[in-house]
Amino acid sequence: MSPLFRPLNPDCLDAMLVIEQAAHAHPWSRNLLADSFGERYFTGSLWQTVPITTTQESTEQLVGYFIADCVLDESTLMNICVAPKWQGQGLGRLLMKHYLQQCTLRGINQCWLEVRASNIAAQALYAACGYQENGRRRHYYQTHSGSEDAVLMALTLSN
Repeated sequence: MSPLFRPLNPDCLDAMLVIEQAAHAHPWSRNLLADSFGERYFTGSLWQTVPITTTQESTEQLVGYFIADCVLDESTLMNICVAPKWQGQGLGRLLMKHYLQQCTLRGINQCWLEVRASNIAAQALYAACGYQENGRRRHYYQTHSGSEDAVLMALTLSN
């Protein structure tokens, strides 16, 4: 089964929220996800065709998404998320590749993101996509026991 990419729309909110809450200790709220459909944002989602267990039919299931903003020729990756049961299969890398392709199509030259200092797997993914660490925000993210730093990362695209 090959993945299907498409932009998100407000009809996807319920499925997004399920994935967001399952994948993150501190998930975005429904309202924050809904705000990502504003003019300055662009989104992408990854869908898989999955069989319906009680019939011979199949359905499309949201398995991951990204939310990014675009200001002039810069973009910040605000959120990228893969449903936990689909993690470890290279789908995060596919979503990142799709995000960067969308940036190129929009004429974006500079990409930014921030990631929890404890999220080593995500940092490795971003580094594999060409991002480099360029700073930290001390005590930026909330944790169950206090706070942790945000690692700032940047990528310059050659369009």
